Parts: sequence; C-alpha cells; structure tokens
Amino acid sequence: MSEAYIFLLAFDLLMLGVFMFGPVSRGEDAFFGVRVQREVYRGEGRRLLHRYWFWLVMIFVQVEAIGLIVSFYKGLTEVAGIAPRLLFVPCAMIFYIIFYRQAKRLEIVEEQQRFASSLKTRRLADYTDLALEIAVVMLTVAPILVLVYYYPQLPERIPMHWNWKGEADAWTPKSYFAVFSLAAMMIYMQALLLFIKRGVLGVKMTLPAEHTQEYLSLKEAALALTVRFMDWMRLLLCVLLGSLAANIAFSAVEHLRSLSRIVTVAAWGSGVLMFIAIGVAAYRFYRIDRRLKMEVGRVYVQTQRDVAHWYLGGLIYFNREDPAVFVEKLVGWGYTFNMGNKWVYLYLAIIIAVPLLLTFRLDRMGLWG
Repeated sequence: MSEAYIFLLAFDLLMLGVFMFGPVSRGEDAFFGVRVQREVYRGEGRRLLHRYWFWLVMIFVQVEAIGLIVSFYKGLTEVAGIAPRLLFVPCAMIFYIIFYRQAKRLEIVEEQQRFASSLKTRRLADYTDLALEIAVVMLTVAPILVLVYYYPQLPERIPMHWNWKGEADAWTPKSYFAVFSLAAMMIYMQALLLFIKRGVLGVKMTLPAEHTQEYLSLKEAALALTVRFMDWMRLLLCVLLGSLAANIAFSAVEHLRSLSRIVTVAAWGSGVLMFIAIGVAAYRFYRIDRRLKMEVGRVYVQTQRDVAHWYLGGLIYFNREDPAVFVEKLVGWGYTFNMGNKWVYLYLAIIIAVPLLLTFRLDRMGLWG
C-alpha cells in the first residue's frame, strides 16, 4: 500500500467528518444551510440527517473499496490506484446538495428581524505574534542556506523521496529545480497564508440587534482563533517542508547523514501536530458556538438579502454587491470566499497557478539547472 494511498485515505476520513458534521455544526441556525425551527430540527430534521449519514458512509466505503481493489492489481500505475479514491469529495458534495434540497422545504423565513453591523477596524499588526514570526523566518531561511552552501557538494543524482523510516527510496538528476523546489514551495505557502490571513481580517460581521455586544465579542474570539490556527499551521509547515528540503543535503552528503534521523522525527512530529491542531481548533470553535447559543440564543445571523446569495446549501456565496472578499461560512466553521468579488480570482490564481508551475518540470525545458 503506497504512502500516497494512505495519505488520501487520511484525507478522505477528514472529509467524511467534515461532510457528516458540517450540516449540523450550527444546529438549527444552518441545517444544511437553511434555518429551521428547533422542533423540526430535532424531529424530521434528525431523520433526514440519519439518511444523509447512511448514504455518505456507503459512498465512503464503496470509493475506498474500489481504490483498495485497484491498488492490488499488478502492472497498474500508481495513478490508477489513487484515481478512484478522488471520487469521494465530488460524490459527497452531490449527496449534500440532494439532501439540502430536501431540507429547504423546512426553512423558516424571518422578515422582521433587525440587525446591526460592526464598525471595528482590524489591523494585521494587532494579530501578529512577533516571536512566532521570527521563528517562521528562521525556519524558512535556514534550510535554504543549507542547500545553497552544500549545493556544489551534492552528487549528480540526489534523493527526492523518503519512506516512513526516513530512508531515501527515489532519486532524480541534480538541478536547481530539484534541489530548491521544496524550499520554493515553503516560501509560497508562507506568502499565501499571510495573504489569506490579511484578507480574513477584513471579514464582515452581521450582528443581531439584541445581545449585540456579547455576540460581537464571541465572533471576534472565533476570528482570533482562526488567525492563531493559521499562524501555528504556518509554523508547522515550515518545520515539515523545511526539514524535508534540508534532507536533500543531509541524505546526499556523507558527513551529514546522521542529521537525516532528526529530519524524520521533525517531519512526523509536525504532521501529527497538524492533525492535533485541527482537532483542538474544531473543539474550540464548538465551545464558542455553545456559548453563543447559551448567551445570545443564535449561533449565526444574516440578513434575508444575504440568505439569497448562498448557493448549493451554503457551500458557495456569490454576491457582486458585497465588497467583502471573505465571509463567515454558513455551513461549518471558519470563512469562505465571496465568489462575486473579482479580487477572489486573484487569490484563486495564486493558490492554483504557483503549485502547477512548481510541479511542472522546468528543468527539462532547460530553464533551470
């Protein structure tokens, strides 16, 4: 069973959890993206949810079984073993939309509700931890300096993949692209996450007319939690990608090979901590939602005008008249793009284009090394 297969299995398990609990993460305030009565949510809504869970698990089992069976056939490429397992997320989305349409008929419309808006101005500097930023810079620069210094000593074939024990099991011809691609990806991820962090700080907040201050305080706490989570993920990505980048030199240069064991520990440790960070963040978001329910009575509020701009059961927000780039998710926790804002497509271009560029073998075109 390949490492890519195991990674995709872990990813699919994570997505299974997201799709299972997303529709109920905000209770009756956003059940499959629509607001319903509490009695309906606990009665007919619960029965609808159980049917959704049944079909979702069935999809997961079937997709994973197909991928597992295909992976055992001899003579197939690794892509053939992995490709069937990429079906889970689109299939899960289709079933989510099917059940959203069933939940839509249970929706209640509140025409007379009053709202308020926050005038709080957020500055990036107020959400910046100087010590963490220094650590990120050092962990980003250090592997690059190691690779630059040892580049002339690297052999003509260098290791580019390691098994779970940290032993090199794949090599590639030496080139600038091969040696520095992981370091470049690390810089790209840092810049991208900072770019997104800055955008998230500009998120709009619609507030209820009653218990406004309590609601705003807890929503700002959720935003601060999101930003802290992003910062810790940036730090862990530095450890993961930086250690793997430096391992190119550690594995190839004889007197540095003892350091390769440290890299293996760092890579595994950072990966485990990422999953722990996701779990801790989800739990804290859940706690904030519970406090909102207890103190305010609502977990999520929005104007009826905004309701009309959510599509596919709250998965997509599209509003050309809304200047916000990011909006709070209707389903699940965190924030999502306003697809009606033209600046969103700059974000998407950066997210998609750079990894494609880095994975394209520029060295084969004679542009690198």
